[in-house]
Amino acid sequence: MVRSCVFGPVASRRLGVSLGVDLVRPKTCSLNCIYCEAGATDHLTTERREYVPTEQVLRELDSVLKERPELDYITFSGAGEPTLHAGIGRVARFLKEHYPEYRICLLTNAVSLKDPVLRAEIAAVDLVVPSLDASNEEEFRAINRPAPGVTFADLVAGLKQFCAETRARVYLELFIVPGINDSDDSIARFARIIGELQVDKVQLNTLDRPGCVDWIRPSTAANTRRFIAALEPLVPVEAVGPFRYKSAQLRLPAVQTEADCRILELAARRPVTAEDLRIAVGMDAETLRHRLAELVHAGLLTSEREERGEFFHTPEQQRHNDTQNHLEETHR
Repeated sequence: MVRSCVFGPVASRRLGVSLGVDLVRPKTCSLNCIYCEAGATDHLTTERREYVPTEQVLRELDSVLKERPELDYITFSGAGEPTLHAGIGRVARFLKEHYPEYRICLLTNAVSLKDPVLRAEIAAVDLVVPSLDASNEEEFRAINRPAPGVTFADLVAGLKQFCAETRARVYLELFIVPGINDSDDSIARFARIIGELQVDKVQLNTLDRPGCVDWIRPSTAANTRRFIAALEPLVPVEAVGPFRYKSAQLRLPAVQTEADCRILELAARRPVTAEDLRIAVGMDAETLRHRLAELVHAGLLTSEREERGEFFHTPEQQRHNDTQNHLEETHR
């Protein structure tokens, strides 16, 4: 069967193995975010309607899921804003009725969450990942470029109402755009807003693939750590961009072998590359790559891309380096 609405499964850095469900045609959205890797929005709208036939979506899902593939999530995502589809509730109910073993995830820009009808429709979703990229109206218009009538105040109010009502897990995504939403005042405003939301964690993201404008630059590791320092006292934080980090509450027990212990021991002393570790531990490159990915996923290692390559270190070693750098700067 030729599929146009269901894609994958794909390996997602945030969701594991995910089967995507695209409920709108490219590029239909209520925002025109400057960083969007799906490209500029050419149908900027808040209208909810059946953008693709719901029956077609159900047929495509049935054709894939009847084989019972191993999936971490079935994810509403793709070429635009999935909550604009008027049939999203029907699709969610179909999945829960016919394939209850699968978890459902919704990636959303959060604009539609102010609508109580929509909130009722997505009540069956297990995980919701809404975006909050701005701390005020000015940043919202600069980064997210909303459809007419969409305001920052309404978006935040909808987020608060949704978080208060939902039984789903909520991972709030915050995309850092250096020079726009990363001032000290911006970070303080984010902290105040997030402190009023009931979310399970905050995912900090930044540019990793080309967006809609060519002037955006990724947040540096040091800059991302400013957000971590402000938000971590309020909620667990995960950095999912070029710099990767997890709060202690999110770390999983991942140490399996003596080689894992040796990797962590070396990374606790100083930042090391995969090649450094391959030589020191005596492990083949492919096995080492897998172990490093597991340890980073568990939050026991963080990684940082520099001009000389990708370096691995423990969160504790990074905090020590930050303290030393701060002391050196204050004594200059």
